[in-house]
Amino acid sequence: MNKENVEFFKATLSSVVRDGIADLLRFIEKSDFYTAPASTRFHGAFEGGLLEHSIQVYNCLMKKKHIEGTVWHDVLSDVSDESIAISALLHDLCKTYFYSVEMRNKKVDGSWIQVPSYRVEDKIPYGHGEKSVMMIEEYIKLTPVERYAIRWHMGPYSGERDWSTLASAMDKYPLVMALFEADMEASHLIEK
Repeated sequence: MNKENVEFFKATLSSVVRDGIADLLRFIEKSDFYTAPASTRFHGAFEGGLLEHSIQVYNCLMKKKHIEGTVWHDVLSDVSDESIAISALLHDLCKTYFYSVEMRNKKVDGSWIQVPSYRVEDKIPYGHGEKSVMMIEEYIKLTPVERYAIRWHMGPYSGERDWSTLASAMDKYPLVMALFEADMEASHLIEK
């Protein structure tokens, strides 16, 4: 576990002024969030990958908002840094208690050895973005823009049947598209 990442995550979320934030942080502290992978074999498929990915998404989203002269700087000017922190750092809270470790055979230097790998063991099958929203709102109340951004952070990967609803959500709250982009930038460019 990367202690610097844990401290950054805790300090950033602790700066959020919202009833229940301390309880949410206690839940995260007791969970596997800091040690869980971000995926089974793609980006962040290692211990602490979920935490690292969440911070990368936060950094990408903050740059979108704060680099002057960009489209996003103007579009996100009305979105608070608190909403950016909540949306980015907690968008994948649904991956808490989501993975388990199993042993698999892998050929190394001509010999087969057993190595640990991750597999999905979804104990709360409630979707992806909507599951993160549900878990967060057990502790803090989200604003509409946060709720929409987290719910739709998978963008078109949430399923073709949802594309028209997704487009409406993006039109209503541009943070939806910005969070999706930040998630893709982190997972496909930075964490590659």
